[in-house]
Amino acid sequence: MRTLIITSCLSILLSTAGCSSNPPKGQGGIAEHNFSQYPDHQVGLENALYFEQQLSQRHLDSLIVAGAKICFPASVKTAQIREARIARELQGGLKTDAANDLIVQRDQLTRLERRLNYVQMQESCLTNANKNTMDTLVNQNKQPTKVAKLSKQVLTRINMLLNNNNQFVTNSAALNPRYIGQLSEVAQLLRSHSQYQLKITGHTDSQGDAASNLTLSLQRAAQVERYLQIFGINPNNIQVSGSGAKQPLFTQDLPQVRLVNRRVSIEIIDINSDVEG
Repeated sequence: MRTLIITSCLSILLSTAGCSSNPPKGQGGIAEHNFSQYPDHQVGLENALYFEQQLSQRHLDSLIVAGAKICFPASVKTAQIREARIARELQGGLKTDAANDLIVQRDQLTRLERRLNYVQMQESCLTNANKNTMDTLVNQNKQPTKVAKLSKQVLTRINMLLNNNNQFVTNSAALNPRYIGQLSEVAQLLRSHSQYQLKITGHTDSQGDAASNLTLSLQRAAQVERYLQIFGINPNNIQVSGSGAKQPLFTQDLPQVRLVNRRVSIEIIDINSDVEG
């Protein structure tokens, strides 16, 4: 029974993290040939829970930087207490408890994010008295001002990570968990740089009407933007757009082609002056 509970919790966690079902052999498109990114990574329940805990912590950190601690201090404090409890549960091997708390934490952080977005649009909590406090929080989390040069090898690595394995299931903006990990690596590689822009464009397959596809493509680009911000990328360095089904990689109307066309494309711009040979 305990094993069944753990398995069920893991299934829910992976689905909320953007897990998609694997296509049959031979129908995985380009990404099918690129599963060697993390050859030493061991797939298992404990590692999956640890990965979810890291994403949860980064999500909470990003909300605090955005002003959640000012607008909703009690909710943030509760989330911080739960985050600490999850860490202790994982350290103590209490996988079932950690999985249950992670499910609750994800739901509460999503609710907190929606509330924060609403009150910021209404400007109802960021008064002049506490805007200085928020500025301090943002300044504490800014990327280093020192600009290091990117080598061609690092730039090639970043481009490969950004435009590889970023597939979506039909009518979904949920990210492939492998791609989430790649976004985290990109954030690490860009941490010491500031003179760049990431242009994120969402795409869909050829199914559906033009209006729905445009909306979905924007949602996919926005989801990638959200994770990059969670991993520490300055939002001022990100541009987001959607093209619907207008810019497919391939034009054939086959299941494996539609799979590859459901993607985001990301271009690094305004960075040439930082590149060294």
